[in-house]
Amino acid sequence: MIVASYDDAFINDFADEFDSYWSKTEGGKNIVSLLSPGGASRRVCLWRSTVDYYLADDDAALDNWFRNRFPGNKKNYRFTTATHIVLERPILPSEYPKSGATVLRFLRDLAPESIELLEEAAETADDKFTISFEGRTDDGPVFFAVEVMPPVKQGMKAERRPDMVQKGFRPGKVPTHIRMQRLFGGNKVERLETMRADASWIHGRDTPTVTPLFGKRVLMIGAGSLGSEVALLLAKTGVGSITLVDPELLDYPNVGRHMLGVTQVRTSKAKSLTQKLAGDFPHMRSIKYFAEDWQSLYGKRFNVFKNTDLIVSTVGSWVAEGRLNQVARSEAGFPPVIYGWAGPFSVAGHAVLIGANGPCFACGMDHFGKALQTVCEWDTETTRKQPHCGASIQPYGPVSLSGVAALVAKAATKALLGEVPPGTETVYWASKEEVAEQGGRFSSDFLNYFTDVPDFGGTSKFEWRQKEDCVFCGGS
Repeated sequence: MIVASYDDAFINDFADEFDSYWSKTEGGKNIVSLLSPGGASRRVCLWRSTVDYYLADDDAALDNWFRNRFPGNKKNYRFTTATHIVLERPILPSEYPKSGATVLRFLRDLAPESIELLEEAAETADDKFTISFEGRTDDGPVFFAVEVMPPVKQGMKAERRPDMVQKGFRPGKVPTHIRMQRLFGGNKVERLETMRADASWIHGRDTPTVTPLFGKRVLMIGAGSLGSEVALLLAKTGVGSITLVDPELLDYPNVGRHMLGVTQVRTSKAKSLTQKLAGDFPHMRSIKYFAEDWQSLYGKRFNVFKNTDLIVSTVGSWVAEGRLNQVARSEAGFPPVIYGWAGPFSVAGHAVLIGANGPCFACGMDHFGKALQTVCEWDTETTRKQPHCGASIQPYGPVSLSGVAALVAKAATKALLGEVPPGTETVYWASKEEVAEQGGRFSSDFLNYFTDVPDFGGTSKFEWRQKEDCVFCGGS
């Protein structure tokens, strides 16, 4: 059994169950870690509260997290530093440190290059010494941490104890090897519990697509019922920067199918949704809003549009989207645009990716901005008149809309990752039964184009064909 315990298979099995063995000691703190996995050993930013500790790669990342997580808090956080050390494997129970000296002992075996990093940190350390670890395994990294307590002279009251690190030397004159002996001697070590809150872990348990998505920027035009849900899905997926553009206020009829609720009624949709996303996902790199229509914003700050990787428009207005299509085709360096909309009763949805070349958005529309190819057809009018102002509404609820929102968000994600080319239309349809319940049926054009339509619903990709006589792009 002793021999087997040194076998690589045993170490791998232990690594798979590391969290079952490692736990904080009595008096140990919880660490909320925003550290990015997979990097090198380094100095990192630390903030100690009376309850938890917080770690981030730098001061800016940690300050941004606090500002998002606790909006309105005017506190000026004073950060300190900790040391983050990357190991080739997690430590075994027999290696769990019980003193400062045992920390150095396993580091000399597993990460000897980190000793120099600790020596640099020791130059300014007079208090407890926080060290975070990242152990690599076949299934991804595991994080854990310790706090090496300061050396103390036993048998004396706390207020009368001398500074055992500085003792015998003038301030700033303690030799490095002496500081290391005193900071990493027989002094007590507390194990800390690390709770990962970084983007890679939150959005996919270290799946490889999270890191590239976290570096992407999306500009959302429209923060209504569809746009708000798409924005939330993109934030949950791991898109690191989202900017919302919408001039409207939330009203009571919006609440039933919007991501916001009654507490945000009569507030800016864009502003309130931005605050919600920032509070729910404080690690996001950037979450901004503009409470105005995109045309006025473009006239004042066109760089907001060009400094993004993808624009997602869900406004459903041909006046707005026809103009956006025109600008996108005429301005050099304009980012690709996804136009997303729901069909009647939200039993079908569309997401069209348009780039700088190939078909433009108008190629698939008639002169009134109605799609030439539809999934469903109806014998009666699908909109409902409101008893005031002569306005019409499209009756659908949040459950049916969720399928369309998922379609648009997935299309946006694939576009950001370069997995679909411009000129691609992705279509969602509900089951044949649900379409019939709303008095509709699959259109003949749709059935001719896609003969094998699953009756239980589905999604498919189509070519957004270029129209030779298009008034916007002229087929070029």
